[in-house]
Amino acid sequence: MQDAHDDILRVLIERGLELHKNPRELVTFSLNPEADALLNNIETSPHFFVLGCVMDRQIKAERAWLIPYRISQHIGGVQFSDFLKPDLPETIRIFNEESLHRMPTLMAKCFYDAIQRIHTEYSNNASDIWKQGNPSSGEVIRRFEQFNGVGQKISTMATNILVREFKVQLADNSAIDISVDVQIDRVFKRLELVPKDASKNDIITAARKYYPAYPGLFDSLCWEIGQGWCRPERPECGKCFLEKYCRKIL
Repeated sequence: MQDAHDDILRVLIERGLELHKNPRELVTFSLNPEADALLNNIETSPHFFVLGCVMDRQIKAERAWLIPYRISQHIGGVQFSDFLKPDLPETIRIFNEESLHRMPTLMAKCFYDAIQRIHTEYSNNASDIWKQGNPSSGEVIRRFEQFNGVGQKISTMATNILVREFKVQLADNSAIDISVDVQIDRVFKRLELVPKDASKNDIITAARKYYPAYPGLFDSLCWEIGQGWCRPERPECGKCFLEKYCRKIL
């Protein structure tokens, strides 16, 4: 059984590293092509990505990521200088009138505060969050956490997207944890990488132990397995690249 676990970890790490080396592709964030083009363009419009991360809270992700684009339509521009124009009362009014979020006033304040932080802390260039001073992954996560309303989960997710999807090179990836959701929880437990009663923190700790250089490497792979075929009922094991190893522990 130990051999099976070792094989599972080896395959997961190898495939994760292969995916990490793949060329950069367009990430679908909002299901709106124009919005997604801006969210992916971290070279010239990095504020869209950062503001989308700040908005990703207690609503569907697609709706949250669309908010910066909808604001840009309202203010008539996509440049960061355009986002500096509305004051806080105007931002609150837009959020409420356009029903941009289920917590419109609170998230309007978070949106406004994020713009002010980019303005004052990063000289109007949001990409300095991950560029300024050749930062470590831990430093980038800390910088995201300084934004109003952003906690450990969103800050880690944002940093992982930068590294995994946008191919941003940081000084290290060791602080990027796995983001545990129902898919990852189920896959880690079915593969017996953690006990059946493991908590979210137990899974995070296990990922750190299994691949300390980049614990978040397991993220997209295990989510893909859980979403694609390792479902709660009637899993389609024959489609999974881990089937021959998984059968040894079931």
